[in-house]
Amino acid sequence: MKLLIRDYLASLKEREELDAILPDLLSELGFTVYSRPRRGTLQRGVDIAAVGEDNDGDRKIFLFSVKQGDLTRQDWDGTPQALRSSLNEIRDVYVRNRIPVKYKDLKVVICLAFGGDVHEQVRESLTGYIAENTTERISFDEWNGDKIAGLLLKGILREEILPKPMRSSFQKAVAMIDEPDIAYQHFARLTHDLREFGETSGKARVRAARQLNICLWILFVWARDIDNLEAPYRASELVLLNVWELLRPTIDRKNHEAKALNTVLQQLIELHLNISSEFLERKVLPYAQVRHGFSMSIRTQASLDVNLALFEALGRISLTGLWIYWLGQHGDQMNKDAAHARVVHLIQAGLALINNNPSMFLPVCDRQATDVALFLQLWLASELDPVGISSWLQEMAGRLIFTIHIRGRYPTSSSDYRELVDHPRDRSDEYFKEATAGSTLIPLIAAWLQALGHGDTVEALSTLIREDLAHCTLQLWTPDASSESQLYLGDNIHGCALSDIPLAEGGAQLLATISEGARKSTGFKDLSPIKTNFWPILLVACRHHQLPVPPGFWIESLIPQNR
Repeated sequence: MKLLIRDYLASLKEREELDAILPDLLSELGFTVYSRPRRGTLQRGVDIAAVGEDNDGDRKIFLFSVKQGDLTRQDWDGTPQALRSSLNEIRDVYVRNRIPVKYKDLKVVICLAFGGDVHEQVRESLTGYIAENTTERISFDEWNGDKIAGLLLKGILREEILPKPMRSSFQKAVAMIDEPDIAYQHFARLTHDLREFGETSGKARVRAARQLNICLWILFVWARDIDNLEAPYRASELVLLNVWELLRPTIDRKNHEAKALNTVLQQLIELHLNISSEFLERKVLPYAQVRHGFSMSIRTQASLDVNLALFEALGRISLTGLWIYWLGQHGDQMNKDAAHARVVHLIQAGLALINNNPSMFLPVCDRQATDVALFLQLWLASELDPVGISSWLQEMAGRLIFTIHIRGRYPTSSSDYRELVDHPRDRSDEYFKEATAGSTLIPLIAAWLQALGHGDTVEALSTLIREDLAHCTLQLWTPDASSESQLYLGDNIHGCALSDIPLAEGGAQLLATISEGARKSTGFKDLSPIKTNFWPILLVACRHHQLPVPPGFWIESLIPQNR
């Protein structure tokens, strides 16, 4: 276990990786962290500052300067970013001017933190520097990968709070990282056990959230090294939802546990974005601009696998963009502008993915309507013109009508992979009615087409419903009063359907009916992510647990007087 963690630490980058886990480790060890890493501020060499007991029992200030990997000659000296320059700045500026007044009388320990080891050619220079600059008040301590790994195992990952069965699940998840389905199953078991353990007390909630954060980091770094990010991506969604479940009971509180859980949640959102952005940059975006590029990269001859992978990629593009949009709304104008530029980039990449891979013009199953809805939601955030979106939805409607008429590979209500492989099993009326018993895709695209001014296409869908799909229940899903306690962990029996959507008579009443149904359903507005403005959490739950996106997200933007 220690070797696994040590290798993980050596692979961490300095900014937003190694310095992201150290504050939680220090808090778990009993330190009071009063300064965390920040972007855009002068830190005077100090990445993390904390107060706690030293090995001699005295209370001291610990000032951490964090560097990536091994400490090499280049990392030690010669550039403004080198460790020696940071240590000089800590002694000359931070210790004299930046230490809070209430800690002024405490002794100072300057900690050299890095995930690897000190190279032999640097050791002599480092030892000489420490000997020359150690005073009665200022001392130095080396926090290398071996020491940090040991502290993790003594602190946040110690055996009494991460017992052997949980460690076994974690180690199996890391060991099977090149088999994403198996790795995810083991990590899901670890997540479930840690969450249940965390529900026993407020302190246990914080500890479980921090443990999940550390374990997800380790899984991500190992997966990044072998260039297979599938398992950590899925695990990051799962961890976000489980930590939200731990946080929910503390939402209205202002105590230490509530603040600590909120800090961990923010760290997990950033980690999820790191994982998803790296996944997209490595596995999706390079192929989006190439004709059939992504389809060929999947390396399968099965058209079903291509279709499923394409819509999965579109959903991940969309959710990443919506998180970026959400973060931008919580920053200044510069952050908003930067976030908007990234959202536009992702929308353009998504449209390129659609246009270069014709399989994306029609889903193979109804649950893929979630990925369609997420991309439409991202388009709303982008404020781009509707030309690309309109042509995609029109083409989708046309292909839907055609495949229904010939009873080819039309979207089916089943989501079981084995049934999808055989779909359509035959062209009998009995099978057709079973496979098209209900649809969330048709009312979704019809509503958007109506709002975008394509009434002729909506009328064609209306004719299809009257002539071929009179048996099909057109419905949308929205949360109900029971959803708050069941949504985030994936329980299926909650929510309610907005059914009897009036498409058979054309699209005139379609938007008004959906809007009225969404307004009458109070379950959506009562969900904790909506009430606290952490609304992307709800979208993560919908995507991860294969639920439709509630119309409460988008319907009011489609009503003419609200546009």
